Amino acid sequence: MNLHKKIAFTTVLVAILAFSGTPSAMASTSGHDRSAFNSSAEVALQEKLSNIASTNNLDVEFGEFKIDAPQSTIDEYHGDANLYAESIAKAYEEDTASNTRETKNASTRGTATYTSSVFSGVPAGGACWVKQDFRATVTNYKVTSKSLLGSSYQTGVCVFQWSPNYSWFEGNLNVLSKGTFHAVVKGGPVSFAATFKAFFHTNKTSLYQEFQ
Repeated sequence: MNLHKKIAFTTVLVAILAFSGTPSAMASTSGHDRSAFNSSAEVALQEKLSNIASTNNLDVEFGEFKIDAPQSTIDEYHGDANLYAESIAKAYEEDTASNTRETKNASTRGTATYTSSVFSGVPAGGACWVKQDFRATVTNYKVTSKSLLGSSYQTGVCVFQWSPNYSWFEGNLNVLSKGTFHAVVKGGPVSFAATFKAFFHTNKTSLYQEFQ
């Protein structure tokens, strides 16, 4: 190889190596940035939803967050996972207190069918409720028997859809329902678990739920 060709080859090689080492090139060819973005978004979204729930005195716990935003979404938010999580949570902050109330009628006697109903617009984004049907017998202000009927379910209209996992009783008067919310946000799936707690009280021969 003559001197001129050797110099030209070396110049091109140095240019290729320099380009491949730039942050923009590395970001476009590496999956690590996407993984880090999604992990950071999961942590940020959990924190934001927990803060919203706490501010609105909602009885819900979150966990098992899974976000898989595509590279186009990451580019749209310039790699800012916190901003992405903020955009997901923004709809929840726009819900008003009136969304959280639903009329309940539990004027029954003895053994009856009840439905727990807890507002789930936070975190589902909209006006919706997670419900669980059950039967209970109340005698002289005491619950003497109770049993769940089927799985929990969601009513109303929300961005995230509810998939039930399981429900259970806590003590004599509380009904807990755990499930998974899922939706596609900005082209990527987002899912997380939530557990809602419904609080009941007794009349002499019936139950009634706190407004939640």
